[in-house]
Amino acid sequence: MSGKLVARLAGVLAALSASAVLLLPIEEQGSVAPLIARAAPSSQSFGEFWVATHSPSQAWSAPSADATAFGPISVGSPLKVLAPGENGRLFVMNPATNSVAWVDAAAVGPIPTPTDAQLAEMLDPPTPAAYEAWWAMTHRDTTAWSGPMGDALPWGEILQWRFLRVVQPAEGERVLAVDPRSESYVWVDLDAIGAVGPPPGDYFGAPPADDATIGLPGRIVGTVDSFERPARVEYFSLNRHTNNESVSVEGLIDRGDNERWYRLSSNEYVPTSNVRLPQPPDRTWAGRWIDASLTEPVMVTAYEGTRPLYSALAVKGATAFQTPTGIYQINRRVQNERNSPNGYLLKDVLYTQYFTNDGAALHYNYWRSDWGSSGSKGCLGMNLVDSKFFWDFATVGTVVYIHQ
Repeated sequence: MSGKLVARLAGVLAALSASAVLLLPIEEQGSVAPLIARAAPSSQSFGEFWVATHSPSQAWSAPSADATAFGPISVGSPLKVLAPGENGRLFVMNPATNSVAWVDAAAVGPIPTPTDAQLAEMLDPPTPAAYEAWWAMTHRDTTAWSGPMGDALPWGEILQWRFLRVVQPAEGERVLAVDPRSESYVWVDLDAIGAVGPPPGDYFGAPPADDATIGLPGRIVGTVDSFERPARVEYFSLNRHTNNESVSVEGLIDRGDNERWYRLSSNEYVPTSNVRLPQPPDRTWAGRWIDASLTEPVMVTAYEGTRPLYSALAVKGATAFQTPTGIYQINRRVQNERNSPNGYLLKDVLYTQYFTNDGAALHYNYWRSDWGSSGSKGCLGMNLVDSKFFWDFATVGTVVYIHQ
């Protein structure tokens, strides 16, 4: 990185204030093609304000998807917003070219209105002394800041075990660093990072294509971490998921040798062994019906014809009080039930839907949380959210198909 590029950020932060959003330096200001941007609709109540680009961006001729790209806008460029946003873009004036264009709102952040002197420095920052950049990694989750001072704005979260390239000397307790994958610049706390070698090649690789399309509602089994890629390495780690958490499974990555992963709709990857999906039933019914698979982890699924709409883990009957198998229909519903399964009164058993005459039902089970296992008196107990869903989904006469 050239000294002049780093200077754009450092100069802007010094010229404005630490409350300004992060202003980030890269290549020289790209030239804008002599095209005319589509003007935004006028709004008398709109107050113009200033932003600066914090990520690589393009100038566009319009807010629509088929707009023409005028050319790149340098990171750290000040822009004046002239009208309300439209389709995720802002109509701006670029003082570097004295022209108007549309810019992606996600690539900019607000800054205080600059004076003429500040604007001149932002457009032509001084060249600082050379600095040897170095690689760092976050050893805990930390905040991305807009500047080095204590009153800087939080710009988002940086997860643990992420690579950063430190590009200029520390100011106070923070350093300026670039995310090598997004090319975004952030200030990070020195005590949240440590020096490391450069990231491995797979850190920059794109996610693999799915080996199969799934498209099913599922539930997490046990506790499991998710990853940005189908690999158990720290620098791809994302979130921790817990038992019975609802997920939507979009695709399968099958590498064999116990390396099978599901891709969730959130583009997180989890091992297939930690996800329960509804299995294709051996029979279906027209309209709405309920499938209950007693194979552990026990799963109850709402169907519309052949299409699964919603799945949840449930508690089935214990060995001495097994949940009956077969084809049933809901014959009675009590929104707030009371019963005495062991000689003591249980109140507020919500969303109870009986499917046998001897008391087997779907219902809210607030006295258990080991979803997917056995332990009830024969009912299918669920948490509050899931039991409420099935209450709203079903009615008297809805088929309940229970099988192993």
